Amino acid sequence: MSIIGISLYYLFDILTWVIIIRSFMTWIPNLMTSEMGSRVYHFMCSVTDPIEAPIRNVMYKYSSGPVDFSPMIAILLLMLLKRVALIIF
Repeated sequence: MSIIGISLYYLFDILTWVIIIRSFMTWIPNLMTSEMGSRVYHFMCSVTDPIEAPIRNVMYKYSSGPVDFSPMIAILLLMLLKRVALIIF
């Protein structure tokens, strides 16, 4: 496996964990209102929004339920891309 393949593999892993941590942070409102938590949350938003926003836009065209499934779909897509990166590289 080449350096590019290994880098993509770990990048997709890191993005997956950032999405998971951001999702858990939304359940604890005190983390988002504190100064340090707010900075961390906004950094995570800036990293994950380019991935989740297109998924969220497509999902809200067809359903507008109270639960946001875009993090789960983004994680599934990252897992698929990780497998593709393993096959290609």
